[in-house]
Amino acid sequence: MIGYSPQKTDDYVAVSVEATPGYVVGFEPMAHADRVHHMLLYGCTMPASDQGFWRGMETCGWGGGSYILYAWARNAPNLVLPKDVAFSVGHEQDGIKYFVLQVHYAQPFAGEVHDFSGVTMHISQRKPMNLAAVMLFVSGTPIPPQLPAFQNNITCMFSSSTPIHPFAFRTHTHAMGRLVSAFFKHDGHWTKIGKRNPQWPQLFEAIPSKLTIGKGDQMSASCRFDSMDKNRTVNMGAMGVDEMCNFYMMFHYDAKMENPYPQGAICSQDHPNLMKDYPADGFELLPTRPELEHHAHQSKIPFGIVQEAIHEKLGGIKLGQVAGLAFNNQKQLLVFHRAERVWDANTFDNYNILLDKTPIKDPVILVVSFNGNQTRLDKKLGAGKFQLPHGIYVDKDDFVYTTDVGSHTVSKWKIEGEELKNIWTSGESMLPGPDQKHYCKPTGITRIGDQLYVTDGYCNSRVVVLDLNGKFVQQFGLPGEETGQFNLPHDIVSDSQGRILVTDRENGRVQHMTTQGHVIEEFKSTMFNNIYSAASHEDYVFMVPGRPIMGHESEGIAVFVGRSGAGLIEYAFGPATRGKREQMGPQFGQPHCLRVSPDGDQIFVGDIAEGKARLWQFKVQREENMSSMTSSISLGWPSLTQTDAKYNSFFVLLAFAILVLGAYCVRRRCRNLENGGTLFDKRVSRSNVGFKPLRTEETVGFISDGSESD
Repeated sequence: MIGYSPQKTDDYVAVSVEATPGYVVGFEPMAHADRVHHMLLYGCTMPASDQGFWRGMETCGWGGGSYILYAWARNAPNLVLPKDVAFSVGHEQDGIKYFVLQVHYAQPFAGEVHDFSGVTMHISQRKPMNLAAVMLFVSGTPIPPQLPAFQNNITCMFSSSTPIHPFAFRTHTHAMGRLVSAFFKHDGHWTKIGKRNPQWPQLFEAIPSKLTIGKGDQMSASCRFDSMDKNRTVNMGAMGVDEMCNFYMMFHYDAKMENPYPQGAICSQDHPNLMKDYPADGFELLPTRPELEHHAHQSKIPFGIVQEAIHEKLGGIKLGQVAGLAFNNQKQLLVFHRAERVWDANTFDNYNILLDKTPIKDPVILVVSFNGNQTRLDKKLGAGKFQLPHGIYVDKDDFVYTTDVGSHTVSKWKIEGEELKNIWTSGESMLPGPDQKHYCKPTGITRIGDQLYVTDGYCNSRVVVLDLNGKFVQQFGLPGEETGQFNLPHDIVSDSQGRILVTDRENGRVQHMTTQGHVIEEFKSTMFNNIYSAASHEDYVFMVPGRPIMGHESEGIAVFVGRSGAGLIEYAFGPATRGKREQMGPQFGQPHCLRVSPDGDQIFVGDIAEGKARLWQFKVQREENMSSMTSSISLGWPSLTQTDAKYNSFFVLLAFAILVLGAYCVRRRCRNLENGGTLFDKRVSRSNVGFKPLRTEETVGFISDGSESD
C-alpha cells in the first residue's frame, strides 16, 4: 500500500522516481505542518538507494550531481515559476535522471494513520528561454546559550561567467530562528536578495525587482537566532533538538549559456572580514505577522486520529445496520439505523419491489449527545414510519430529510417534542420508477440554498434536484463510468463552497461537482475500487470504502482523506488494529456512512456488517484551535488553476508496503497554470514514468463485488 507512518522522532524517509524529460514550471505541495516538518525535492544523477524507498537522510548518490528543485515547510503554498523560466529535468545535459523527495517527520502519529504527502510537479515539453536553479546558503556554526540575538553568517564569491538572476527566495530555521536574510555586493554596493521571518510559512517568496549577479560579486547570508531559553549550546543539524540556518536562492540564467553550477549550487563558507559592512537591514527584525505565524504553526503534540469508541448500543438500544448519520444544529448526532431489519438477498424481488412491506416497529432515528466516548440518548424517533432506512440529513432550519430504499421515497420531517412529524414525501411509496415522480432506491440527500439534491441511487444512477416543497426541479447524471456519469451514486454531501460531493460507489470515486452537475475534480485511487460514503470539512474530503478489493482482505479497510482542489489522497486512518485479524481487535466490517462533527474534532463511521453493526467513533488529536489551514491567506504567488489536458503532472509520494518498500508516481488530474496554459503540450502516461507501481489496495474482507445487500 502507499502511505507511511513515522516510526520515531525526527524520522527521515525518501522516495525516488525516474525523471521524464521536460521542464518543470510549477510545484504543488500536498502536506500539512501538523504531520510533516518539511519536504525537500532533489534532482539527482543517481539516487542514494536503488530500492525506490529508504529511511534516513540520504538523497542523491555519490558520483553525480545533486540539485535542489523545491522545498516546503510550515504550510507554504504552491509555487509557479515566472513565464519563460523552468527547471530542466531528465535531459543528458542537466544531470537530473531521478527525482528524490525527502520528507522529515518530527514525531510519530497517534493512532493508525498513514501519510501520503508529496509534491506535484507541473512539467512542460517546451524549452524556455531561461533555466532555473537553486543555491543553498547553509551555516554549521553552533549557537551559544542565553543570547537574545546571535548571527550565523555565510559568504561566497560568484565565479562563473554566466550571470544569474535571483527571482525567489526561501528561509528555513527551526524554532530559534527570528530572521534570515541575504544580500549580494557588486562594486562595493550591497543589494538585498531577500529577508523573511522563518517562523512564517516557508514559501519561495517572489523578489520584486530584477537582479543580476555577475562574476566577482560577493553573496552573503545571515541568520538571527534567539537562544535566551537555552542553557546549552545548540548545534546545527537535522534533528528537532538541533537548529538550521538555510537561505534558498532560486535564480535563472540564459538557457543558451553554460550552467554556472553544473554539480549543484551550495554556499557554506564563513568569512567574517567580508561581512563587516553587511547592511544593518539584514539584521533587523521584521514586524510581527500573527496571521502568518498561525498559518505556519507546527503542532507540538503528535498529529493523529485515534479510535475513541465502538458503540454497539446507544442508550440501551442495540444498533441495527447503521445506514445514515447526520449532525443537527445543536451538534447532536442523528443515527439512522435499521433496528432488526437486515438488507440481504431476500429483501427485494427482481423488480426492486420490497417483499416485506411492514414498517420497522422500533425507533430508527436515535438523537445522541457525546462527551468524549460517553453517550446520552436524547430522543428515539421514527417507529413505524420506515421500511428500510438509508440516508439522513438535517438542514440549517432543523428540518430532517430521509431516504428510504425500501419504500423508494424521500421525506421531509420536523421533530416536535418526542414525535417525528412528516412535512412531505416525494415519490410513490413501494413503487420504483425512473421518471420525475418516482425513485428507485434513493440513497442520500443534502441541501444547498433553496434546493435539495438526492442521489437516486441503485437503479437510476442520477442526482434529482427538488425545491424545499419536494417538487421536481431538474436531474443530471446517467449510468456509466465517464466523467459526470454514475454507477450507483450512494451518498451526497455539500462542501463549504456550496458544491456537491457525490459518492459514485461502484466507479470507486467521489465526484466533486457544481450544483448543475459539472465535474470540478474527482477523488479516485488504486487503493480502493468502491466508495460508500464521503464527508467534507473545511478543505478536506473524507471517504470510506464499504468492502475490500478481493484478495487483499487482510490489509484492513481505511478512511481516506483528500484535499479539495487537488483530487489526491493526503492521508488515511482506520481502527487501532487495522490490518490485523478480528481476534486481535475489531475491524471495519462494511462501512456504510461517514460524517465529521461540525468542529472537525470527531469522525463517526456507521458499519452495517451482518452481525457486527456498529458506530465507530474517532478523535482528531491536535492542539486546541488548530484546525486545518485554508487557502484564504494571500502569500504572493499565482495559483494553480483548472483542467487543461496539454501538460503533465507528477505526484511524488512516500510509499510503504508491509513486505516491499518502493516508490510510486501518480499521474494526476491535469490542471493549467496561470502563467500560460498553451505551453503544456504533452501528457505522459504511467508507462513513461520508468518504474512499476506498488500494489496499493487497502482492503478488508466482507462480501463479493457488486452485491446490493446493503
